[in-house]
Amino acid sequence: MSLSVLKRAGFVPLSSSLFSLSRTFSTSPIVWAKRDKKGKKDAKKDAKKQDKDDNEEVVLDPKAIIRDLKVRYDTTFDQYSKKLTELKMGKANPAIFDKLKVKIDDSYTATFPEIAMTAMKGTNFLNVTVFDPSHSKRIISAILEANMNLNPEVDPKNPQLLKIKLPNSTKELKAKQIKEMKELHDYYKSNAGFKDSLIAIRAAFMKDLKNVEGSKDIVKKLTTEIDSTYKTYADKLSTALKNTEKSLN
Repeated sequence: MSLSVLKRAGFVPLSSSLFSLSRTFSTSPIVWAKRDKKGKKDAKKDAKKQDKDDNEEVVLDPKAIIRDLKVRYDTTFDQYSKKLTELKMGKANPAIFDKLKVKIDDSYTATFPEIAMTAMKGTNFLNVTVFDPSHSKRIISAILEANMNLNPEVDPKNPQLLKIKLPNSTKELKAKQIKEMKELHDYYKSNAGFKDSLIAIRAAFMKDLKNVEGSKDIVKKLTTEIDSTYKTYADKLSTALKNTEKSLN
């Protein structure tokens, strides 16, 4: 249904995720969207335009709302889990250099994946394969300048291979990792300024509910379901954090 049809029907456009169109003669829709406040002249004009659209109404669909809410929360949880894994891996992560910029010459700066690839070697080494051995020194310089506390060395037998020994895990390092994990957890759970946080998503759905009118029981029940879903995903974030913390010990 186009936006123009909704406007002709006199409804205020609301979030598409909350509403579905129903072509029915039902006299008791679950929830109707609020109508625009207009003068008598505008109302008469709209009345003529509405004749052919009398059977169209905007109806709240609780199941669709919760389904959409879970889709948003699943996306957030997936993002959180990925970043949590990266923090757990620390420097033992083959993707650690992926965002690194490597200056090849005055006219060309490459991204690391364009000129090399990284792989784990056991649990204590990273091996970097350089596609063009003439770039090895440039890559070493870029890694050293990134202040990662990593020291790449060219394999004497293979100029295209850089070996990087990873620092041993310490109590200080683990404490830093756990601190960063907790900060990440709080960011994805309760940072209202981050649109993909659980609290921000909940707030967006609750705001849409305030813009509709209809059965108070239905709205109240839906509000309870939204809160319950929020709590379920908040618990999932906390459980993932606890499990990751345990794996560091």
